[in-house]
Amino acid sequence: MIRQGTSLKLVLAISYLVLFIIGTVGNGTVILMIINILTSMKRNMQAGKRKVMSNTNHVFIYVLGLSIVDLLVILHLPFLVVDLLKGQWLFGVAMCKVYWFGESVNKLLSSFLMTVLSWDRYMAVCSPVKSMKMRSNATALKVLVACTIFATVLLLPVLYEAAVIKIDKMRMIPLIEGSEELAASDLAGTTMAKCMFDADPTFTLYTFVIGFAAPAFLIIIFYAQVIYALQKSSRNIRGARGITKPDGTSNRVKKVTKRIVAVILFYFLCWTPQWTLNIMSQFNLIAVSWMTPALSAMFFVAHLLVCFNSAANPVLYAYINRELRTQHVMAMHRKRHSVTQEHQQRLTQNRLSMQSRPSDASATVFSKFGENEGGILSRLSNFQRNIIASVFHRNRVQLVVDKNITLENTSSSTDEDKDDYL
Repeated sequence: MIRQGTSLKLVLAISYLVLFIIGTVGNGTVILMIINILTSMKRNMQAGKRKVMSNTNHVFIYVLGLSIVDLLVILHLPFLVVDLLKGQWLFGVAMCKVYWFGESVNKLLSSFLMTVLSWDRYMAVCSPVKSMKMRSNATALKVLVACTIFATVLLLPVLYEAAVIKIDKMRMIPLIEGSEELAASDLAGTTMAKCMFDADPTFTLYTFVIGFAAPAFLIIIFYAQVIYALQKSSRNIRGARGITKPDGTSNRVKKVTKRIVAVILFYFLCWTPQWTLNIMSQFNLIAVSWMTPALSAMFFVAHLLVCFNSAANPVLYAYINRELRTQHVMAMHRKRHSVTQEHQQRLTQNRLSMQSRPSDASATVFSKFGENEGGILSRLSNFQRNIIASVFHRNRVQLVVDKNITLENTSSSTDEDKDDYL
């Protein structure tokens, strides 16, 4: 039994660490990509340059919020791994409250944001013109802030109730501070500290309804309407063209439909097991006992699925988003082009500043040969003087030109290059 429990802990610890690495890299990459896009757009607007027009830029804000939430959830996994391997909580009461709050915020805020994303897709497909004002960056920020505040208020009981409780690891019962049982357990060396949040039935029920049941219902409704509208539009287009067989339009609709169904199924697959176990244990439909390895494994597998959801969301909502990838590439091009332009401007300014005063080489040449009427230089043209000066000072050439000569711009950037990047 002990060997079996140890093996289970090792498997779970390795699984959590793998999800931690994948989730941190995935969500961190998405966050950096979106920040790069938004920063580039802001920089272009401040510079008075042409703004990149897109009707999906506000979606990046929702995806950014979702990635931040998922990253915060993933970042608490190392604490859970240490608790698994050491057998007790080692990080104090404050971190215990933070841990449970981060664990709980994923249940609400990520579900809220996934619901908002499904609503946004519904509005974009079914009411594209009427919803233009609602589907803006300013609205997205307001919705994101509102969802965050709402989830925080609902989860205040977690911050209040989460605590580090001492347990007798032989009998798996809680020990009261100052009791004789605690003293005896300490003497026997069987006391361990566990970070726990004992949710009451009311809290479990309203978080289930608000954090899972209602979002799941709305996600299904919104995406079902999107699929129906796309299929109807595809039929109308094919009917207008007199096409009876499937064409490119119908194939695109099928592709979108498959992606939507995948998102819905993935959501239910990852969240249903944990919510089911939470409801059943809260209302005593199953007897929670950590002395039962099978039951412990069920709870941990359900929790692994939730963490897997946070690690995989970047793929579903970001990496397969062609618009996000395109905007990121454009932002990187604009950034590189801006750095190149600044470098060229500095070189041009340095070149002009050197041209504004006689060079040492020119002064040496002029002093030797003289510029009086009898001197050699007085008989030379400006172009010939420059050649002589360059022989003595190759790093910089003093240009002495006539007023009627126009210098050609030596910058390598052209208008066509600018148009390619802006």
